[in-house]
Amino acid sequence: MTKDKVLLQLHAPQIGAGASTLVRELHLQVREGQRWAVIGRNGAGKSTLLRVLAGLQPQPAAQVLLGGEPLAGLAPARLARWRAYMPATPHDRFGIAVLDAVMLGQHEPDAALALEWLRRLDVAQLLRRSLLQLSAGERQRVALAQSLAQDTALLLLDEPASFQDPRHQSALAGLLRAHADAAAPRALVFSAHDLNWVAALSTHVLALLPDGSWRAGPARDVLSHDTLQSAYGCAWQRIERAGRSDLWVALD
Repeated sequence: MTKDKVLLQLHAPQIGAGASTLVRELHLQVREGQRWAVIGRNGAGKSTLLRVLAGLQPQPAAQVLLGGEPLAGLAPARLARWRAYMPATPHDRFGIAVLDAVMLGQHEPDAALALEWLRRLDVAQLLRRSLLQLSAGERQRVALAQSLAQDTALLLLDEPASFQDPRHQSALAGLLRAHADAAAPRALVFSAHDLNWVAALSTHVLALLPDGSWRAGPARDVLSHDTLQSAYGCAWQRIERAGRSDLWVALD
């Protein structure tokens, strides 16, 4: 069965931070089963865009629809059932235990589901550890468990592979692919700097360019020499691999 249900739509005349306009006339439509990567250089607006999609940073005249309904009109409890958002760097002020932290993010506490995600993300052995005692990589995987254990249709993840070693990066890509491909209506929007990780995970890519323009579409079309050079200001070499995603290498 073809997945064609639209889970997320965005129309924004502009997206900005302070007095700066980062992106102009952005139109985005995310369907179930799709995995959208947001790429671009530092300061291009990736994190700001994810916060806009999560309803945490409204923009003048911007319209976000979740399942066809305006995000601005959704009650907080209903919005929390629609989408889960993970920031690039969690900020912890209290030494709460890992398992308790994951369960706090759930609509109804479900220890079994929380433990399952901790196990799948290779942090179940830390369930009684304080968040303040975790390494950066461990804390990032706990944050992912917090998001996934909410069991929402839409995942919004800011730099989910940051701080991860190669083994955990590879495992995370497989886990997120399987999650978005599940029978339930689900989709993923994430930001990342590692283009090879993006190529391995994404079905679609939104590239934010320095002049405020953008390019979006299937990953095989957007991940091109021209788009990447425009986005990052450097040349790229593409290494094709039969049966696997291409590798991209930045050149001096």
